Amino acid sequence: MGGRRSPAQDRSRAMVDRLLQATTRVLAERGYAGLSTNRVAAAAGVSVGSLYRYFDDKDDLVRELRVRSTADILGDLTAAMSAAVALPTRDAIHQVLATLVAALQRHRPLTSALVNEVPLGAQSNVLPEVEQQLAQFTRMFVAVHAPHLAPAEAEARIYLALGVALSTCLRIALEPPAGVDEGRLVDLAADLLHAGLVLP
Repeated sequence: MGGRRSPAQDRSRAMVDRLLQATTRVLAERGYAGLSTNRVAAAAGVSVGSLYRYFDDKDDLVRELRVRSTADILGDLTAAMSAAVALPTRDAIHQVLATLVAALQRHRPLTSALVNEVPLGAQSNVLPEVEQQLAQFTRMFVAVHAPHLAPAEAEARIYLALGVALSTCLRIALEPPAGVDEGRLVDLAADLLHAGLVLP
């Protein structure tokens, strides 16, 4: 019979949540290099033996945290992209960029670790699911707003726009320059991408 979780399942889910919240705190304070199962267990207020009932090592913790944060970011992006369809071209780009920056900031400890420390390969693969979602939106966007572009030209612009959008959003979320308003950076990025994607 389905539907109801047992008290044991509820306790297990609560423990996993507690351990992942502790992982985020340790990442924020010490980075990936300073992350350890002992530190996470201490931050969660549990024994390291309890942690090992749910996770094998620190990379297992980071993997699960990444799965959850990616799902959260994709949820925000999907909503922003759905709303952006009805907006003028430049406003639509701005909404998607602002949403992505806010989502990356919300998951800053993990995102920063993935970009700067965790050995996952090229930076462009830090958020592959997010990049894939942005690519789908950008293709649809260009087809609707720039139908005058030849296919090869559209592909070239989409390719560059994806790189610019992701790296710019990561930079704004993780390393904004001192004294520069974040909103201004998002405005400028939207202007640049609008010009690059749709202008003849």
